[in-house]
Amino acid sequence: MADSPALKTAEPGLRQRQKARRRENILTAARLLFFRQGYNATSMEAVAEQAEVGVATVYNYFGTKGQLLADILRPDFKVLHDQSMELLARPPANPVTGILSLMDIYRHLQSNWDNRQVLLAVLGPGLSAEPVLDDLAAASEGHVKRQIEKLLSLYQDQKLIRAAIDITDAAIIIFYIFNQHFIEYITRKDADFDQMKQEMDRQISFIMTAILPFEQP
Repeated sequence: MADSPALKTAEPGLRQRQKARRRENILTAARLLFFRQGYNATSMEAVAEQAEVGVATVYNYFGTKGQLLADILRPDFKVLHDQSMELLARPPANPVTGILSLMDIYRHLQSNWDNRQVLLAVLGPGLSAEPVLDDLAAASEGHVKRQIEKLLSLYQDQKLIRAAIDITDAAIIIFYIFNQHFIEYITRKDADFDQMKQEMDRQISFIMTAILPFEQP
C-alpha cells in the first residue's frame, strides 16, 4: 500500500525537527563542557559522549571544535549587539556616562563568562589558531569600534564633544584602552575583574573629559 501524500509531507518535517533537536543537544553538551572544564580540555569525543551521539555526528553538524564554539557564542554576541543598539537609540545625556555604559555592555562577556579559556579562544585574535573564531572576534571588534564611533558622533552633533575632535581617532583610542584591558584580563590568571574595570573606566574617562567642550552647556 502506497504512503499517503499527507504522510510523505510529514516525514521531511519530522526529520528536520529531529535534526534541530540533535543539533541543540550537541550545542548544550558542548557549552556545558566548555564552561565546566575549558575549551582546550574538551574534545569532540567528550562532546559526543555528553550529547549521547556518535562523534561523527558532531563533526557532521559542526565540522570543527572552533565552529561549534562559534555557534554557541553567536547568540550571546547578538544580545550584546542589540543592547548596544538600544543604548545608541537612547544615549545618556552625559557623554562620559554614555561611553562607559557602552563599555559595560561589552564587559558583560568578562564578568559573566567564568572560564577564561573560552574567552581567550574566541576573543584573542591570532591566539586561537581557529580561523572561524578569529573571524568571529574580528567581526565583534569591528562592531564595538563602530558603536563607539557612532556614539561619539551623536554627542558631537549635540555639541557635547568639541567640533575639532576627530571622532574616528577618539574611537580608536577608546577601543584600544578597552581591548588592552580585556586581553590582559583573560590572559593573566591573577587579573581581578573589579580592578580591571576601575582602571579601564579611569583611562576612558580621562580621554572623554579631554574631548568635551571647554565650557559645558
